[in-house]
Amino acid sequence: MEALIGAALPAVRWLHLAALLSGLGTEAFRLLACRPLAATSEGQRLSLRLASCSRFSVVAALLSGAVWFWLQGNAMLGQPLDSIQAICVLAETRFGETLMLRAGLLILTLVLLRGTGLARTVGLLLLTVAALLQGLLGHGAATDPWTTTALGLHVAAAGLWLGALPSLLAVCLLQPALAPMLARRFTPLGLACVIVLAATSVSQTQALIGSLPGLLGTAYGKLAIAKIALFGGLLLLACANRFRFAPKAETSGSASALALSVAIEAGLGLAIVAVAAALASEPPAIHERPIWPFALRPVPAFWDDAYLRDGLFRLLAPVAIALALFAAALLLRKLRWPALLAGTIALAFVQIPPWRPYVVAAVPTSFQGSPTGYAARSIATGRDLFQRDCASCHGVDARGRGPVAVAQSVWPPDLSAPLIAGRPSGELFWSIRHGSGRMPPNAQLGDAVIWSLIDFIRLRAGARIFSPSEMSWSGAARMPGFVARCVGGTIVAPGNGVPLTLWFDRDERGASAQAQIDGAGPRCPVEDPAPLAAALAEITASALAPALVLVDANGWLRRAFKAESDAAQDKVASELAEIRRRPLEGAGLHH
Repeated sequence: MEALIGAALPAVRWLHLAALLSGLGTEAFRLLACRPLAATSEGQRLSLRLASCSRFSVVAALLSGAVWFWLQGNAMLGQPLDSIQAICVLAETRFGETLMLRAGLLILTLVLLRGTGLARTVGLLLLTVAALLQGLLGHGAATDPWTTTALGLHVAAAGLWLGALPSLLAVCLLQPALAPMLARRFTPLGLACVIVLAATSVSQTQALIGSLPGLLGTAYGKLAIAKIALFGGLLLLACANRFRFAPKAETSGSASALALSVAIEAGLGLAIVAVAAALASEPPAIHERPIWPFALRPVPAFWDDAYLRDGLFRLLAPVAIALALFAAALLLRKLRWPALLAGTIALAFVQIPPWRPYVVAAVPTSFQGSPTGYAARSIATGRDLFQRDCASCHGVDARGRGPVAVAQSVWPPDLSAPLIAGRPSGELFWSIRHGSGRMPPNAQLGDAVIWSLIDFIRLRAGARIFSPSEMSWSGAARMPGFVARCVGGTIVAPGNGVPLTLWFDRDERGASAQAQIDGAGPRCPVEDPAPLAAALAEITASALAPALVLVDANGWLRRAFKAESDAAQDKVASELAEIRRRPLEGAGLHH
Protein backbone atom coordinates (compact mmCIF):
# COMPACT_ATOMS: atom_id res chain seq x y z
CA MET A 1 0.00 0.00 0.00
CA GLU A 2 2.84 2.39 0.83
CA ALA A 3 4.38 1.72 -2.59
CA LEU A 4 1.04 2.45 -4.25
CA ILE A 5 0.64 5.75 -2.40
CA GLY A 6 4.26 6.69 -3.08
CA ALA A 7 3.76 6.15 -6.82
CA ALA A 8 0.38 7.89 -6.92
CA LEU A 9 1.35 11.04 -5.03
CA PRO A 10 3.64 12.58 -7.71
CA ALA A 11 1.05 11.82 -10.40
CA VAL A 12 -1.73 13.45 -8.39
CA ARG A 13 0.45 16.48 -7.61
CA TRP A 14 1.22 16.80 -11.32
CA LEU A 15 -2.45 16.62 -12.28
CA HIS A 16 -3.44 19.14 -9.61
CA LEU A 17 -0.71 21.60 -10.51
CA ALA A 18 -1.27 21.23 -14.26
CA ALA A 19 -5.01 21.82 -13.84
CA LEU A 20 -4.42 24.85 -11.64
CA LEU A 21 -1.92 26.36 -14.09
CA SER A 22 -4.22 25.62 -17.00
CA GLY A 23 -7.15 27.40 -15.37
CA LEU A 24 -5.01 30.42 -14.46
CA GLY A 25 -3.38 30.68 -17.89
CA THR A 26 -6.61 30.18 -19.80
CA GLU A 27 -8.39 32.94 -17.90
CA ALA A 28 -5.42 35.28 -18.30
CA PHE A 29 -5.35 34.60 -22.05
CA ARG A 30 -9.11 35.17 -22.34
CA LEU A 31 -8.73 38.56 -20.67
CA LEU A 32 -5.85 39.39 -23.02
CA ALA A 33 -7.71 38.29 -26.16
CA CYS A 34 -11.29 39.20 -25.28
CA ARG A 35 -11.61 42.16 -27.69
CA PRO A 36 -10.03 40.52 -30.79
CA LEU A 37 -12.08 37.35 -30.23
CA ALA A 38 -15.30 39.32 -29.71
CA ALA A 39 -14.98 40.92 -33.15
CA THR A 40 -16.23 37.79 -34.99
CA SER A 41 -18.82 35.11 -34.30
CA GLU A 42 -16.16 32.41 -34.64
CA GLY A 43 -14.01 34.23 -32.12
CA GLN A 44 -16.93 34.49 -29.71
CA ARG A 45 -17.53 30.76 -29.96
CA LEU A 46 -13.84 30.13 -29.30
CA SER A 47 -14.01 32.43 -26.27
CA LEU A 48 -16.91 30.39 -24.90
CA ARG A 49 -14.94 27.19 -25.43
CA LEU A 50 -11.99 28.66 -23.56
CA ALA A 51 -14.33 29.67 -20.73
CA SER A 52 -15.57 26.07 -20.51
CA CYS A 53 -11.96 24.84 -20.51
CA SER A 54 -11.00 27.12 -17.62
CA ARG A 55 -13.99 25.94 -15.56
CA PHE A 56 -13.11 22.33 -16.35
CA SER A 57 -9.51 22.98 -15.24
CA VAL A 58 -10.71 24.44 -11.94
CA VAL A 59 -12.95 21.39 -11.35
CA ALA A 60 -10.01 19.09 -12.16
CA ALA A 61 -7.82 21.04 -9.73
CA LEU A 62 -10.48 20.69 -7.02
CA LEU A 63 -10.89 16.93 -7.49
CA SER A 64 -7.17 16.19 -7.78
CA GLY A 65 -6.54 18.42 -4.75
CA ALA A 66 -8.99 16.34 -2.75
CA VAL A 67 -7.23 13.13 -3.81
CA TRP A 68 -3.86 14.70 -2.94
CA PHE A 69 -5.15 15.65 0.50
CA TRP A 70 -6.42 12.11 1.05
CA LEU A 71 -3.24 10.36 -0.11
CA GLN A 72 -0.92 12.78 1.72
CA GLY A 73 -2.67 12.21 5.04
CA ASN A 74 -2.39 8.45 4.73
CA ALA A 75 1.25 8.71 3.60
CA MET A 76 2.19 10.89 6.58
CA LEU A 77 0.69 8.54 9.18
CA GLY A 78 1.18 5.25 7.33
CA GLN A 79 -2.54 4.52 7.61
CA PRO A 80 -4.70 2.53 5.17
CA LEU A 81 -6.49 4.46 2.45
CA ASP A 82 -9.84 4.36 4.24
CA SER A 83 -8.45 5.94 7.43
CA ILE A 84 -10.46 8.98 8.55
CA GLN A 85 -7.96 9.67 11.34
CA ALA A 86 -5.20 10.50 8.87
CA ILE A 87 -7.40 13.05 7.11
CA CYS A 88 -8.38 14.67 10.42
CA VAL A 89 -4.76 14.90 11.55
CA LEU A 90 -3.63 16.40 8.23
CA ALA A 91 -6.40 19.01 8.42
CA GLU A 92 -4.76 20.40 11.58
CA THR A 93 -1.37 20.94 9.90
CA ARG A 94 -0.32 24.01 7.94
CA PHE A 95 -0.18 21.89 4.80
CA GLY A 96 -3.75 20.73 5.31
CA GLU A 97 -5.02 24.21 6.16
CA THR A 98 -3.34 25.67 3.07
CA LEU A 99 -4.73 23.00 0.77
CA MET A 100 -8.23 23.51 2.19
CA LEU A 101 -7.86 27.28 1.74
CA ARG A 102 -6.91 26.69 -1.89
CA ALA A 103 -9.95 24.45 -2.29
CA GLY A 104 -12.18 27.23 -0.91
CA LEU A 105 -10.66 29.73 -3.34
CA LEU A 106 -11.21 27.33 -6.24
CA ILE A 107 -14.85 26.79 -5.31
CA LEU A 108 -15.43 30.54 -5.14
CA THR A 109 -13.58 30.96 -8.45
CA LEU A 110 -15.80 28.35 -10.06
CA VAL A 111 -18.86 30.37 -9.09
CA LEU A 112 -17.35 33.63 -10.39
CA LEU A 113 -16.28 32.08 -13.71
CA ARG A 114 -19.93 31.46 -14.54
CA GLY A 115 -20.40 35.22 -14.74
CA THR A 116 -18.92 37.84 -17.04
CA GLY A 117 -16.86 41.02 -16.89
CA LEU A 118 -15.82 41.98 -13.36
CA ALA A 119 -16.80 38.58 -11.91
CA ARG A 120 -14.39 36.77 -14.21
CA THR A 121 -11.62 39.28 -13.42
CA VAL A 122 -12.10 38.63 -9.70
CA GLY A 123 -12.04 34.91 -10.47
CA LEU A 124 -8.67 35.36 -12.21
CA LEU A 125 -7.33 37.17 -9.14
CA LEU A 126 -8.51 34.33 -6.89
CA LEU A 127 -6.82 31.79 -9.16
CA THR A 128 -3.61 33.81 -8.87
CA VAL A 129 -3.85 33.76 -5.06
CA ALA A 130 -4.49 30.00 -5.17
CA ALA A 131 -1.29 29.58 -7.21
CA LEU A 132 0.68 31.78 -4.81
CA LEU A 133 -0.27 29.43 -1.96
CA GLN A 134 2.03 26.81 -3.51
CA GLY A 135 4.86 28.31 -1.49
CA LEU A 136 3.21 26.92 1.66
CA LEU A 137 2.71 23.43 0.19
CA GLY A 138 6.19 22.46 -0.97
CA HIS A 139 9.71 22.44 0.42
CA GLY A 140 9.65 26.24 0.55
CA ALA A 141 7.28 26.08 3.52
CA ALA A 142 10.13 24.76 5.67
CA THR A 143 12.53 27.56 4.69
CA ASP A 144 12.61 31.32 5.14
CA PRO A 145 9.72 33.62 4.09
CA TRP A 146 11.64 34.86 1.05
CA THR A 147 11.95 31.35 -0.39
CA THR A 148 8.30 30.62 0.39
CA THR A 149 7.27 33.79 -1.45
CA ALA A 150 9.59 33.00 -4.35
CA LEU A 151 8.06 29.54 -4.77
CA GLY A 152 4.55 31.03 -4.85
CA LEU A 153 5.57 33.65 -7.43
CA HIS A 154 7.29 30.92 -9.45
CA VAL A 155 4.09 28.88 -9.73
CA ALA A 156 1.94 31.94 -10.48
CA ALA A 157 4.30 33.05 -13.27
CA ALA A 158 4.36 29.51 -14.67
CA GLY A 159 0.57 29.51 -14.75
CA LEU A 160 0.32 32.84 -16.56
CA TRP A 161 2.85 31.69 -19.19
CA LEU A 162 2.64 27.92 -19.57
CA GLY A 163 -1.05 27.71 -18.70
CA ALA A 164 -1.89 30.10 -21.55
CA LEU A 165 -0.12 28.05 -24.22
CA PRO A 166 -3.03 25.64 -24.90
CA SER A 167 -5.29 28.67 -25.48
CA LEU A 168 -2.78 30.18 -27.90
CA LEU A 169 -2.60 26.80 -29.67
CA ALA A 170 -6.40 26.77 -29.99
CA VAL A 171 -6.27 30.21 -31.63
CA CYS A 172 -3.58 29.01 -34.06
CA LEU A 173 -5.74 26.06 -35.08
CA LEU A 174 -9.21 27.65 -35.08
CA GLN A 175 -8.51 31.36 -35.73
CA PRO A 176 -5.18 31.42 -37.62
CA ALA A 177 -5.74 34.98 -38.84
CA LEU A 178 -5.65 36.24 -35.24
CA ALA A 179 -2.70 34.08 -34.14
CA PRO A 180 0.21 36.45 -35.08
CA MET A 181 -1.44 39.46 -33.45
CA LEU A 182 -2.30 37.56 -30.24
CA ALA A 183 1.19 36.03 -30.14
CA ARG A 184 2.67 39.55 -30.20
CA ARG A 185 0.21 40.71 -27.54
CA PHE A 186 1.15 37.72 -25.38
CA THR A 187 4.91 38.46 -25.64
CA PRO A 188 5.15 41.16 -22.88
CA LEU A 189 3.29 38.91 -20.42
CA GLY A 190 5.47 35.94 -21.35
CA LEU A 191 8.65 38.02 -20.99
CA ALA A 192 7.60 39.25 -17.54
CA CYS A 193 6.84 35.68 -16.48
CA VAL A 194 10.22 34.47 -17.76
CA ILE A 195 12.01 37.14 -15.69
CA VAL A 196 10.05 36.15 -12.57
CA LEU A 197 10.69 32.44 -13.21
CA ALA A 198 14.44 33.02 -13.64
CA ALA A 199 14.74 35.20 -10.52
CA THR A 200 12.72 32.86 -8.31
CA SER A 201 14.63 29.84 -9.63
CA VAL A 202 17.88 31.39 -8.42
CA SER A 203 16.35 31.97 -4.98
CA GLN A 204 15.08 28.39 -4.75
CA THR A 205 18.40 27.00 -5.96
CA GLN A 206 20.27 28.82 -3.21
CA ALA A 207 17.82 27.74 -0.51
CA LEU A 208 17.11 24.12 -1.54
CA ILE A 209 20.25 23.03 -3.41
CA GLY A 210 22.89 25.33 -2.02
CA SER A 211 26.01 24.21 -3.89
CA LEU A 212 27.40 22.64 -7.05
CA PRO A 213 27.80 19.20 -5.36
CA GLY A 214 24.16 19.37 -4.29
CA LEU A 215 23.16 20.12 -7.87
CA LEU A 216 25.27 17.41 -9.50
CA GLY A 217 25.36 14.74 -6.81
CA THR A 218 21.79 14.36 -5.50
CA ALA A 219 18.52 13.13 -6.98
CA TYR A 220 16.94 16.50 -6.25
CA GLY A 221 19.74 18.32 -8.05
CA LYS A 222 19.53 16.07 -11.11
CA LEU A 223 15.79 16.70 -11.37
CA ALA A 224 16.53 20.42 -11.08
CA ILE A 225 19.00 20.11 -13.97
CA ALA A 226 16.29 18.41 -16.05
CA LYS A 227 13.91 21.24 -15.20
CA ILE A 228 16.51 23.86 -16.19
CA ALA A 229 17.14 22.06 -19.49
CA LEU A 230 13.41 21.96 -20.28
CA PHE A 231 13.13 25.62 -19.32
CA GLY A 232 15.94 26.43 -21.77
CA GLY A 233 14.04 24.59 -24.50
CA LEU A 234 10.95 26.64 -23.69
CA LEU A 235 12.91 29.88 -23.99
CA LEU A 236 14.29 28.85 -27.39
CA LEU A 237 10.82 28.02 -28.67
CA ALA A 238 9.39 31.26 -27.27
CA CYS A 239 12.09 33.24 -29.11
CA ALA A 240 11.44 31.27 -32.29
CA ASN A 241 7.71 32.02 -32.01
CA ARG A 242 8.30 35.73 -31.52
CA PHE A 243 10.99 36.33 -34.13
CA ARG A 244 10.31 33.66 -36.76
CA PHE A 245 7.03 31.79 -36.70
CA ALA A 246 4.71 34.68 -35.79
CA PRO A 247 6.11 37.02 -38.50
CA LYS A 248 6.01 34.15 -40.99
CA ALA A 249 2.37 33.42 -40.14
CA GLU A 250 1.53 37.12 -40.60
CA THR A 251 3.10 37.30 -44.06
CA SER A 252 2.06 33.88 -45.37
CA GLY A 253 -1.38 33.67 -43.77
CA SER A 254 -0.64 30.15 -42.50
CA ALA A 255 -0.16 29.54 -38.77
CA SER A 256 0.69 25.83 -39.05
CA ALA A 257 4.37 26.28 -38.14
CA LEU A 258 3.45 28.56 -35.23
CA ALA A 259 0.85 26.01 -34.07
CA LEU A 260 3.41 23.20 -34.13
CA SER A 261 5.92 25.26 -32.17
CA VAL A 262 3.31 26.25 -29.56
CA ALA A 263 2.21 22.61 -29.26
CA ILE A 264 5.78 21.51 -28.57
CA GLU A 265 6.14 24.39 -26.11
CA ALA A 266 2.98 23.27 -24.29
CA GLY A 267 4.31 19.70 -24.16
CA LEU A 268 7.57 20.91 -22.62
CA GLY A 269 5.51 22.90 -20.14
CA LEU A 270 3.67 19.74 -19.04
CA ALA A 271 7.03 17.98 -18.69
CA ILE A 272 8.31 20.80 -16.46
CA VAL A 273 5.22 20.50 -14.26
CA ALA A 274 5.85 16.73 -14.02
CA VAL A 275 9.47 17.36 -12.94
CA ALA A 276 8.26 19.92 -10.39
CA ALA A 277 5.85 17.34 -8.96
CA ALA A 278 8.71 14.83 -8.73
CA LEU A 279 10.90 17.42 -6.98
CA ALA A 280 8.25 17.76 -4.26
CA SER A 281 8.69 14.03 -3.52
CA GLU A 282 12.47 14.28 -3.07
CA PRO A 283 14.25 15.71 -0.03
CA PRO A 284 16.03 18.99 -0.88
CA ALA A 285 19.67 18.66 -1.86
CA ILE A 286 20.82 20.67 1.17
CA HIS A 287 19.58 17.80 3.38
CA GLU A 288 21.27 15.06 1.36
CA ARG A 289 24.87 13.85 1.20
CA PRO A 290 25.99 14.37 -2.41
CA ILE A 291 27.72 11.70 -4.47
CA TRP A 292 30.23 13.58 -6.64
CA PRO A 293 30.01 12.08 -10.14
CA PHE A 294 33.40 13.13 -11.55
CA ALA A 295 37.03 12.14 -11.03
CA LEU A 296 38.02 15.81 -10.60
CA ARG A 297 36.59 18.66 -8.52
CA PRO A 298 37.18 22.42 -8.50
CA VAL A 299 39.99 23.74 -6.33
CA PRO A 300 38.43 25.18 -3.15
CA ALA A 301 38.24 28.99 -3.09
CA PHE A 302 40.17 29.29 -6.35
CA TRP A 303 38.93 32.88 -6.67
CA ASP A 304 41.21 33.79 -3.73
CA ASP A 305 44.29 32.79 -5.76
CA ALA A 306 45.53 35.78 -7.79
CA TYR A 307 46.95 33.61 -10.60
CA LEU A 308 43.78 31.56 -11.03
CA ARG A 309 41.57 34.65 -10.71
CA ASP A 310 43.51 36.44 -13.43
CA GLY A 311 43.20 33.45 -15.76
CA LEU A 312 39.44 33.36 -15.30
CA PHE A 313 39.18 37.10 -15.90
CA ARG A 314 41.07 36.82 -19.19
CA LEU A 315 38.66 34.08 -20.27
CA LEU A 316 35.33 35.39 -18.99
CA ALA A 317 35.59 39.15 -19.53
CA PRO A 318 35.79 39.01 -23.38
CA VAL A 319 33.07 36.31 -23.44
CA ALA A 320 30.75 38.46 -21.31
CA ILE A 321 31.32 41.49 -23.53
CA ALA A 322 30.70 39.41 -26.66
CA LEU A 323 27.46 37.98 -25.28
CA ALA A 324 26.24 41.47 -24.37
CA LEU A 325 26.98 42.68 -27.89
CA PHE A 326 25.26 39.66 -29.46
CA ALA A 327 22.19 40.32 -27.30
CA ALA A 328 22.20 43.94 -28.48
CA ALA A 329 22.39 42.71 -32.08
CA LEU A 330 19.36 40.53 -31.50
CA LEU A 331 17.27 43.26 -29.88
CA LEU A 332 18.36 46.35 -31.82
CA ARG A 333 17.94 45.90 -35.54
CA LYS A 334 19.70 49.17 -36.46
CA LEU A 335 22.85 48.13 -34.60
CA ARG A 336 22.74 44.48 -35.64
CA TRP A 337 25.77 44.29 -37.92
CA PRO A 338 28.05 46.65 -35.93
CA ALA A 339 27.21 44.78 -32.72
CA LEU A 340 27.88 41.41 -34.36
CA LEU A 341 31.22 42.66 -35.64
CA ALA A 342 32.21 44.10 -32.26
CA GLY A 343 31.20 40.87 -30.52
CA THR A 344 33.32 38.82 -32.90
CA ILE A 345 36.31 41.11 -32.25
CA ALA A 346 35.78 40.72 -28.48
CA LEU A 347 35.95 36.93 -28.82
CA ALA A 348 39.36 37.31 -30.46
CA PHE A 349 40.72 38.55 -27.12
CA VAL A 350 39.68 35.40 -25.25
CA GLN A 351 42.64 33.68 -23.53
CA ILE A 352 41.95 30.13 -22.40
CA PRO A 353 44.02 29.32 -19.28
CA PRO A 354 45.41 25.82 -18.58
CA TRP A 355 42.65 23.87 -16.90
CA ARG A 356 44.69 21.64 -14.61
CA PRO A 357 45.43 24.20 -11.84
CA TYR A 358 41.70 24.72 -11.37
CA VAL A 359 40.89 21.12 -10.44
CA VAL A 360 42.13 18.37 -8.14
CA ALA A 361 41.43 14.66 -7.90
CA ALA A 362 38.06 13.78 -6.37
CA VAL A 363 36.18 10.76 -5.03
CA PRO A 364 32.41 10.22 -4.79
CA THR A 365 32.35 11.34 -1.14
CA SER A 366 34.55 14.44 -1.63
CA PHE A 367 31.76 16.84 -0.67
CA GLN A 368 30.21 14.84 2.15
CA GLY A 369 30.51 16.24 5.64
CA SER A 370 30.48 14.44 8.95
CA PRO A 371 26.97 13.96 10.35
CA THR A 372 28.29 13.67 13.92
CA GLY A 373 28.62 17.40 14.57
CA TYR A 374 32.14 16.71 15.88
CA ALA A 375 30.48 15.72 19.15
CA ALA A 376 32.64 14.79 22.14
CA ARG A 377 30.94 11.40 22.36
CA SER A 378 31.78 10.67 18.71
CA ILE A 379 35.41 11.68 19.34
CA ALA A 380 35.55 9.25 22.28
CA THR A 381 34.25 6.43 20.06
CA GLY A 382 36.81 7.29 17.39
CA ARG A 383 39.64 7.39 19.94
CA ASP A 384 38.82 3.90 21.24
CA LEU A 385 38.67 2.46 17.73
CA PHE A 386 41.86 4.23 16.67
CA GLN A 387 43.83 2.91 19.66
CA ARG A 388 42.52 -0.60 19.01
CA ASP A 389 42.94 -0.88 15.23
CA CYS A 390 45.09 2.00 13.97
CA ALA A 391 47.65 2.96 16.62
CA SER A 392 49.95 0.02 15.82
CA CYS A 393 50.78 1.70 12.51
CA HIS A 394 49.88 5.34 12.97
CA GLY A 395 50.91 5.66 16.61
CA VAL A 396 48.90 6.64 19.66
CA ASP A 397 49.17 10.31 18.71
CA ALA A 398 48.35 9.63 15.01
CA ARG A 399 51.77 10.89 13.86
CA GLY A 400 52.68 7.71 11.98
CA ARG A 401 55.16 6.35 14.56
CA GLY A 402 53.47 3.14 15.65
CA PRO A 403 55.47 0.03 16.56
CA VAL A 404 54.55 -1.74 13.31
CA ALA A 405 55.69 1.27 11.25
CA VAL A 406 59.36 0.61 12.13
CA ALA A 407 59.36 -2.57 10.03
CA GLN A 408 57.85 -0.88 6.98
CA SER A 409 59.87 0.55 4.13
CA VAL A 410 57.48 3.47 3.87
CA TRP A 411 56.10 4.88 7.12
CA PRO A 412 52.42 5.62 7.46
CA PRO A 413 51.43 9.27 6.99
CA ASP A 414 51.23 11.71 9.87
CA LEU A 415 47.45 12.01 10.24
CA SER A 416 47.75 15.09 12.42
CA ALA A 417 49.77 17.03 9.83
CA PRO A 418 48.05 19.90 8.01
CA LEU A 419 48.35 18.10 4.66
CA ILE A 420 46.19 15.23 5.93
CA ALA A 421 44.01 16.93 8.51
CA GLY A 422 43.20 19.73 6.09
CA ARG A 423 41.72 17.37 3.52
CA PRO A 424 37.93 17.33 3.09
CA SER A 425 36.21 14.98 5.51
CA GLY A 426 34.58 13.08 2.66
CA GLU A 427 37.96 12.21 1.16
CA LEU A 428 39.26 10.97 4.49
CA PHE A 429 36.10 8.85 4.71
CA TRP A 430 36.81 7.35 1.27
CA SER A 431 40.45 6.60 2.14
CA ILE A 432 39.45 4.77 5.35
CA ARG A 433 36.62 2.84 3.71
CA HIS A 434 38.43 1.84 0.50
CA GLY A 435 42.05 1.92 1.63
CA SER A 436 44.94 4.14 0.62
CA GLY A 437 48.50 3.09 -0.23
CA ARG A 438 49.47 0.26 2.13
CA MET A 439 46.39 0.72 4.29
CA PRO A 440 43.85 -2.01 3.44
CA PRO A 441 40.14 -1.33 2.83
CA ASN A 442 37.81 -1.32 5.85
CA ALA A 443 34.54 -2.33 4.27
CA GLN A 444 33.36 -3.93 7.51
CA LEU A 445 33.29 -0.59 9.35
CA GLY A 446 29.97 1.23 9.50
CA ASP A 447 29.65 4.80 8.27
CA ALA A 448 29.14 6.18 11.79
CA VAL A 449 32.31 4.48 13.02
CA ILE A 450 34.38 5.93 10.18
CA TRP A 451 33.06 9.43 10.85
CA SER A 452 34.02 8.98 14.50
CA LEU A 453 37.56 8.08 13.42
CA ILE A 454 37.70 11.25 11.33
CA ASP A 455 36.53 13.29 14.32
CA PHE A 456 39.43 11.88 16.36
CA ILE A 457 41.90 12.69 13.56
CA ARG A 458 40.61 16.27 13.58
CA LEU A 459 41.12 16.38 17.34
CA ARG A 460 44.71 15.21 17.00
CA ALA A 461 45.30 17.90 14.38
CA GLY A 462 44.11 20.46 16.92
CA ALA A 463 46.48 19.01 19.52
CA ARG A 464 49.33 19.39 17.01
CA ILE A 465 48.97 23.19 16.94
CA PHE A 466 48.49 23.64 20.70
CA SER A 467 51.24 25.46 22.60
CA PRO A 468 51.46 24.22 26.24
CA SER A 469 53.63 27.19 27.22
CA GLU A 470 51.04 29.72 26.04
CA MET A 471 47.98 27.49 26.57
CA SER A 472 46.60 28.58 23.21
CA TRP A 473 46.29 27.33 19.63
CA SER A 474 48.37 28.72 16.79
CA GLY A 475 45.62 28.01 14.24
CA ALA A 476 42.01 26.91 13.93
CA ALA A 477 41.17 24.09 16.35
CA ARG A 478 37.51 23.24 16.60
CA MET A 479 35.76 22.96 19.94
CA PRO A 480 34.26 19.47 20.42
CA GLY A 481 30.50 19.57 20.28
CA PHE A 482 28.46 19.58 23.47
CA VAL A 483 25.09 20.71 24.80
CA ALA A 484 24.47 22.64 28.01
CA ARG A 485 20.95 23.38 29.27
CA CYS A 486 20.28 26.43 31.41
CA VAL A 487 17.55 26.73 34.02
CA GLY A 488 15.39 28.95 31.79
CA GLY A 489 15.49 26.44 28.94
CA THR A 490 18.29 28.13 26.96
CA ILE A 491 20.50 25.66 25.10
CA VAL A 492 24.21 26.45 24.88
CA ALA A 493 26.39 24.93 22.13
CA PRO A 494 29.63 26.00 20.39
CA GLY A 495 29.48 27.91 17.13
CA ASN A 496 26.12 29.58 17.79
CA GLY A 497 27.39 33.12 17.26
CA VAL A 498 28.49 34.02 20.81
CA PRO A 499 31.76 33.35 22.67
CA LEU A 500 31.61 30.76 25.44
CA THR A 501 33.47 30.15 28.70
CA LEU A 502 33.72 26.56 29.99
CA TRP A 503 34.71 25.47 33.49
CA PHE A 504 35.84 21.90 34.19
CA ASP A 505 36.06 20.18 37.55
CA ARG A 506 36.50 16.63 38.86
CA ASP A 507 35.35 15.05 42.10
CA GLU A 508 34.52 11.59 43.37
CA ARG A 509 31.55 11.40 41.00
CA GLY A 510 33.72 12.10 37.93
CA ALA A 511 34.16 15.05 35.59
CA SER A 512 31.73 17.95 35.48
CA ALA A 513 31.55 20.98 33.20
CA GLN A 514 29.65 24.25 33.06
CA ALA A 515 29.21 26.69 30.18
CA GLN A 516 28.61 30.43 30.31
CA ILE A 517 27.54 32.67 27.44
CA ASP A 518 29.88 35.57 26.67
CA GLY A 519 31.38 35.63 30.14
CA ALA A 520 28.14 36.72 31.80
CA GLY A 521 24.95 35.20 33.14
CA PRO A 522 24.41 31.83 34.80
CA ARG A 523 26.68 28.83 34.38
CA CYS A 524 24.78 26.05 32.67
CA PRO A 525 25.63 22.37 33.31
CA VAL A 526 26.99 20.44 30.34
CA GLU A 527 25.24 17.19 29.49
CA ASP A 528 27.53 14.15 29.33
CA PRO A 529 30.68 16.03 30.46
CA ALA A 530 33.06 13.03 30.71
CA PRO A 531 33.83 12.63 26.96
CA LEU A 532 34.10 16.41 26.61
CA ALA A 533 36.65 16.59 29.45
CA ALA A 534 38.59 13.70 27.89
CA ALA A 535 38.63 15.41 24.49
CA LEU A 536 39.90 18.68 26.01
CA ALA A 537 42.58 16.77 27.91
CA GLU A 538 43.67 15.11 24.65
CA ILE A 539 43.78 18.31 22.64
CA THR A 540 45.80 20.12 25.33
CA ALA A 541 48.20 17.18 25.90
CA SER A 542 47.24 16.97 29.58
CA ALA A 543 46.19 14.22 31.93
CA LEU A 544 43.09 16.22 32.86
CA ALA A 545 40.98 18.81 31.11
CA PRO A 546 41.97 22.47 31.65
CA ALA A 547 40.16 24.30 34.40
CA LEU A 548 38.90 26.97 32.00
CA VAL A 549 38.52 27.13 28.19
CA LEU A 550 37.50 30.09 26.01
CA VAL A 551 35.69 29.49 22.70
CA ASP A 552 34.98 32.19 20.12
CA ALA A 553 31.64 32.94 18.44
CA ASN A 554 32.38 30.63 15.50
CA GLY A 555 33.18 27.61 17.65
CA TRP A 556 37.00 27.72 17.60
CA LEU A 557 39.15 27.02 20.67
CA ARG A 558 41.14 30.13 21.56
CA ARG A 559 42.56 29.95 25.08
CA ALA A 560 42.91 27.47 27.93
CA PHE A 561 43.87 27.89 31.59
CA LYS A 562 45.41 24.82 33.18
CA ALA A 563 44.38 25.66 36.73
CA GLU A 564 41.70 27.95 38.11
CA SER A 565 44.41 29.93 39.89
CA ASP A 566 45.81 30.89 36.48
CA ALA A 567 42.47 32.37 35.37
CA ALA A 568 42.48 35.74 37.08
CA GLN A 569 39.24 37.61 36.46
CA ASP A 570 40.85 40.57 34.71
CA LYS A 571 42.95 38.28 32.53
CA VAL A 572 39.93 36.24 31.44
CA ALA A 573 37.99 39.44 30.73
CA SER A 574 40.86 40.74 28.59
CA GLU A 575 41.07 37.48 26.62
CA LEU A 576 37.30 37.48 26.06
CA ALA A 577 37.42 41.05 24.79
CA GLU A 578 40.07 40.06 22.25
CA ILE A 579 38.07 37.00 21.19
CA ARG A 580 34.94 39.11 20.70
CA ARG A 581 36.91 41.60 18.64
CA ARG A 582 38.70 39.03 16.46
CA PRO A 583 36.86 35.73 16.06
CA LEU A 584 38.43 33.30 13.61
CA GLU A 585 36.80 33.25 10.20
CA GLY A 586 34.28 30.54 9.33
CA ALA A 587 31.97 28.56 11.55
CA GLY A 588 33.49 25.71 13.48
CA LEU A 589 30.45 23.63 12.75
CA HIS A 590 31.50 23.43 9.10
CA HIS A 591 35.17 22.65 9.58
